Amino acid sequence: MSTKSRSFSLQQVVVEDAAPLAKIGSNSFVNDRNTLVKGLGDDPYKLEEVLRDPIEHYLSLPHKIQCIKAVDDETGESMGYVYWGFRGWAPEDIPTLHGKGVPVPEPAKPASADEKEEEAGKEAEESSAVVEKEEQDLVKRLIALTDKDMDDWCEKLMPEGCKCMFVVSLSVDPKFHGQGVGSALMRWGTAAADEAGVYMWVHSSESAHTFYAKEGFEVVGTLDVDLDEYALAPPPPEHDTMNGKWGHYVFRYMKRLPNKRRA
Repeated sequence: MSTKSRSFSLQQVVVEDAAPLAKIGSNSFVNDRNTLVKGLGDDPYKLEEVLRDPIEHYLSLPHKIQCIKAVDDETGESMGYVYWGFRGWAPEDIPTLHGKGVPVPEPAKPASADEKEEEAGKEAEESSAVVEKEEQDLVKRLIALTDKDMDDWCEKLMPEGCKCMFVVSLSVDPKFHGQGVGSALMRWGTAAADEAGVYMWVHSSESAHTFYAKEGFEVVGTLDVDLDEYALAPPPPEHDTMNGKWGHYVFRYMKRLPNKRRA
């Protein structure tokens, strides 16, 4: 952890940031037990790839996601990032680093009947292959469990017609912890939510929930996972804190109500 106080600024994420920001996210979870268990097996879960691949897609959806990074003013190095999701907002009301309003994307060209049929066939084949693989691979079953729980909570926290903000992803490079980077990234969003009078929510990892609690989020639901049911091997010595067990891991769904006095 760096002890030197640094000056930094918030900037818009660009496509070229995909690799360095994914590395920051991966570094942030290097000791996360859920991520470590997913990394076991013949076809391990690669968090860095998972975080890198969607960034270009996020940047193409400014009416749904705003991508912001914290940059060291002296070195130009990226220190952390946050991807804010928006649900139920008019494009002209979306906050950005430079004001409000984002371009509305052109509607996609409808697929032809033949294209739809071909795509449906591909999806059916892929779905069948995934199900078969999940039955054989404990890691895939763990991923399916957490993904399904996330989908269920998305429906609960974002019902039809709602207006809210949510944290898609937030990470600070461990070497910059304690510099106020995470708080600056978070408070850009909480200020926007307070001004608009909307609630926010986040799906928190086990280690991050205290950070979100300090920013006004409260736990509204949890998922308690016994990681040893899905682990393909016991923890290595450097991560063995439970006598050869991975133990239980608790995900927390947290919600923050708007506070007009903070706006």
